[in-house]
Amino acid sequence: MLPLFSGAFAAQDPLDLFKRHRYEDAATLWEKDVRNSPLDEKGVRSLKGLSLASRQLGSLYSKLHPFSLALSAAYYKGVLSEAKSPLALYYLGQVQYQNGQWDSAASSFEKAGKSEGAKVPEENDVFLNYARAHGKNAGSGSPKSNAAQWQALDLSGADVSAIPGDLKASTPRARRCRLSILARSASSSVEEIRKAIAAVIHDGQSPEISQDPGRNTQLNFYDPFLLETLSRAYLSVSQVWQTRLLEEEKRFPELQRKFGTTRGLAETCLLRGQYSQALQFLGPQDNDVPGRILKAKILGKLGKVGEARTLLEGATREAKSPEILRDLAESYYFLATDLQKGLQLATRALEDKDGANYHRISAELLLATGKSDAALQEYARGYKIEFRNRIDQIDPEYMSQYSFAIFLSNKMRYEEIVETLYHLQKEIPACRQMYYTMQGVSAGAARNYETQRIFRKGG
Repeated sequence: MLPLFSGAFAAQDPLDLFKRHRYEDAATLWEKDVRNSPLDEKGVRSLKGLSLASRQLGSLYSKLHPFSLALSAAYYKGVLSEAKSPLALYYLGQVQYQNGQWDSAASSFEKAGKSEGAKVPEENDVFLNYARAHGKNAGSGSPKSNAAQWQALDLSGADVSAIPGDLKASTPRARRCRLSILARSASSSVEEIRKAIAAVIHDGQSPEISQDPGRNTQLNFYDPFLLETLSRAYLSVSQVWQTRLLEEEKRFPELQRKFGTTRGLAETCLLRGQYSQALQFLGPQDNDVPGRILKAKILGKLGKVGEARTLLEGATREAKSPEILRDLAESYYFLATDLQKGLQLATRALEDKDGANYHRISAELLLATGKSDAALQEYARGYKIEFRNRIDQIDPEYMSQYSFAIFLSNKMRYEEIVETLYHLQKEIPACRQMYYTMQGVSAGAARNYETQRIFRKGG
C-alpha cells in the first residue's frame, strides 16, 4: 500500500504517528498486527487503530472536497471569462453536477460539446445525459471509450456485480470510477479497496487533461470527483475494519467496553450517509449524553428535525463539561439548524477550555452565520503560528478549513492559501489539484487568467 503521507516510519509507534496526523503511516504499522485471525490483544488494539485511521482519512478528504470544488468553480469561471474553453466548460459542468446544479451543469456540458477548440472527452455526453435526468439513472446509452463506460457505471450507482467481466479499468478516470463503485459495494474486500485507493492516489498527482493553447499558457485539468471518492473509500474501509472488530473484541470484555464499537459504526455510517443503518447500531447503552447527541444528528439527517432538537435541548440541560458543549455546538452546525444556539454553546465551551477543536467549531458557526471577519480571527486563535503549515503539529483538516475561510472572505490573503496548499500537497498528494488551482485563482485575481503560466507540472 502506498503511504499517503511521506516520511519513514520504521520502528515508530503507530499511535504517535496517528497523533501527528500520519494516518496512513500508522495504518501501515497496525495492519501488520491484524493479518491473522483470531487476534491476540495487541492485534485487537491494532484493529481498533486501523478503523480510526481510515475514518480520519475519510473525514480529511471530506473536508478537502468542498474547498476543492469552490476553487475549481472559481478557476474555470475565470478561464471562461477570458476566452472560450470547451474543456473548462466540461470541468465546470462536473463541479456544478456535484453541487446539484443540474440545469447549470447541463448548460455547461451542452456548450462544451458545441464549442470550437479542444475536443472534450466522451464523458461529456455521459454527464450531460445524467444532468438532464437530475442525477438519476439516465437510461440506456452506448459510450465507447473506456473512461466513458466507467463514468456511466459510476453515475448510475452501479454495484460491483454490474461491471462487465471484460471491462478493465485502463485509464485514471476509469480507475477512480471503479474505486467509487467498490466503495459503495458491500461485497468489496478491504484489500481490493486499498489497492484501488493506492492506484487512484498515484493517478491523481498528475493532470487528467492538459491544454496548451499558447506558448506561455498551460492548463491542466483534474478529476473533480477524486477527493469525494477517496473520502467514501476510506470510510468504507473503516466500516469493514469495525465490523471485524465486533467479532474479534468479544474475547476481551474490557477492550469491548472501552472501544464502543457499535457507536463507532453508527458514527461511520452517519458520515457515509447511511442514516437508517446508523440508527440501528445505537442501543440502550447509548442513552448517555454523547449517545443522545449522536442519535440527534442521525435523526436530523433522516428529516426528523423536531426529535433531533428535543434530544439536543435535553443534552444541553445536562451538559457539564466543555467537551459536551463543543459537541452540541458541532451538532447544530452539522445539521445546519439553530446556528445561533450552536454559537452560544461554542462560546460557553471556550470559556472553560481553549484549543484548536474549540476555536474551530466556533469559527465554523461564525462563518455560517455570515460573520467572516470574526470567523477568521477565531481560526487564527486556534492556529499556532510557530507550527505554521506543519501537519505533524496542526491538524490538516484545520489548516484546510482555515484556508477555505480565507478564500471565502479575503482575496488579499490568497498567497497565504497558496503557501498552505503547497505544504499540504507535499504531504497529501491527492490534494495537489487544489494547489495548482489556487495558483491559478491567485494569478488570475492579480492579473488575468489567459496570460499567466499556471497549472504547471511539477512542484
